[in-house]
Amino acid sequence: MDRRRFVPRPEGMEGRMMLSTASPGSAAASTAAASTLTATATDTNLPITIQDKMTRIDRLPLNLRATDRNRALPRELIEPIQQAMTGSISSLGRADPQAIEMFNGVLRDVVSRPSLRAQDAQALNNALTKVLVSAGASTEEVDTIATNLKALATTVNTAQAQPVFLTTNDYATVLQMTLIVGQPMPAPSLPNLAQASGTQPSTGHFVSRTTLPKFVGTYQAQAILQIYDDATGQVYGQAQAAKNGQYTIQFDQALDVGATYKMRIRAVDELGHVGLSSRPFTVKVVLPPGQG
Repeated sequence: MDRRRFVPRPEGMEGRMMLSTASPGSAAASTAAASTLTATATDTNLPITIQDKMTRIDRLPLNLRATDRNRALPRELIEPIQQAMTGSISSLGRADPQAIEMFNGVLRDVVSRPSLRAQDAQALNNALTKVLVSAGASTEEVDTIATNLKALATTVNTAQAQPVFLTTNDYATVLQMTLIVGQPMPAPSLPNLAQASGTQPSTGHFVSRTTLPKFVGTYQAQAILQIYDDATGQVYGQAQAAKNGQYTIQFDQALDVGATYKMRIRAVDELGHVGLSSRPFTVKVVLPPGQG
């Protein structure tokens, strides 16, 4: 699998409770096991761009070593997991809440045990698989993550101190991170019609004085924004957001005079993954008197 590399940029750790932040065997660890996946929706530091998501994936070994900097993490097991996570970038949907609840229940059960049994690793594997499948991960991605996590649990963690804690932490961290980097880019807010191009009589309705209007707005820095026809999918203009997040989209496909178009705006990342679309807005071309 082709894995594009980016130079990581400074980024804060996720602002949520994870198993790796609690002491092994503590009540906090059990609580974290139950809440690991339910906290992702409120994370205000979710990665959006490919670079941000690749940074999270590159830091997987660091996260797995959060409570034991010297623990064994064989590259032949971790790198395939990272590659599968890379394949899922921006391509997953929302996981089934019931599958997540089942996974959390298995975590609570396993983390309370004094030792790691073979059936515990299998139960975690089954629960993780159901969550990833429900989110739309490919069979190859699911099998790669599950197979290597199980091998890590049964052949590596069992030879270290606190194998139960390490294993539940590994499954929770990998699953949560996979779901996070798999989320599509969020829908942009509605753009604004540039003042020189026309007016906005009401929210979501624009009147353009030109067949090639210009729209402006803000989004995640470096992301590519596209405005397209809601009915046909035709892209009328696109632009990349600047470092400050501001973008200007100049249409390069002319609109018909007098016609009203229903459009949306969306973001596209460097690898062509299409993000969520905004709610629709309309554009009508009304040329000034004496033109057209």
